Amino acid sequence: MLPEPLASNYAIDSPGVIGSPVPREWENFLAWAELEGWRVPVRELSVYRNELADCVFVLRDADACPRGFVTVCRHQRSAWIGNLIIDPACRGQGLGRRLFEHAVGHLSARGTATLWLTASQQGRPLYEGCGFREVGRIERWLWRGDSLSSTRADDVRNGDLYSLVRADAAAWGHSRAELLTLLARGGQIFTSGSTAALLQPGSSLRVLGPWLSANLCPRANRNILSRVLDALDGGGEVAVDLLGGSPVGALLPVAGFHPAGETVLMMRGAAGMVRLGEVVALASLGSMG
Repeated sequence: MLPEPLASNYAIDSPGVIGSPVPREWENFLAWAELEGWRVPVRELSVYRNELADCVFVLRDADACPRGFVTVCRHQRSAWIGNLIIDPACRGQGLGRRLFEHAVGHLSARGTATLWLTASQQGRPLYEGCGFREVGRIERWLWRGDSLSSTRADDVRNGDLYSLVRADAAAWGHSRAELLTLLARGGQIFTSGSTAALLQPGSSLRVLGPWLSANLCPRANRNILSRVLDALDGGGEVAVDLLGGSPVGALLPVAGFHPAGETVLMMRGAAGMVRLGEVVALASLGSMG
């Protein structure tokens, strides 16, 4: 059952006002996300509720009740739009389009040259109507162990973080150091040659990403994957949003990962210096890039 609509601290002058969510409104987001079967990683939720709180927008009705959410994640020259979700009782009223167009306008007004997102087949027509085009696929893979590891992760070393940021910047054409620093807090970074990957922290679900590999060396990527599984100590759940067609994908089923769905990678604008072939996996489950 959905929670009762939560009153906002903001004054509503007209129907359909878009603003920033207040803490209790996140209960609505989580309830709707559960109905959709979304997995919302702990680290991502924490970042959007704290450091990136100004990157979340909520659409409220005339009674100050939240009716939809969308998030944006801006980097130096690009940005991602994600977590577009509407109250199931209000679908088909154009609220999703209004929220999405607000996010696009917000980013465009700040000079963002390239916009990215991952789309379900259901949401794809909306994005295509706003000028987005398909550039690839994202395959989700899951690994499950019997129990959570009690092993505490060591603090991320500056050298390892630098290696991850450098590999990520080479693949995406500009630095995303601010986001990666936030996601890496409490996580573990693994490097092998020109390959680097982040295992993000989490209580029940951990995200393996970003995962970058300049030369896609099979030995380096096998080494990374083996060390990741060793760090889990046999327990927990790990999700990887893999770039479709990546040769590294052949290693995942051997390591015990199972396919768990697919989305479309879409963009608007010029790709610039992006080298998608070096991106093994995204830094999030489709919402942050």
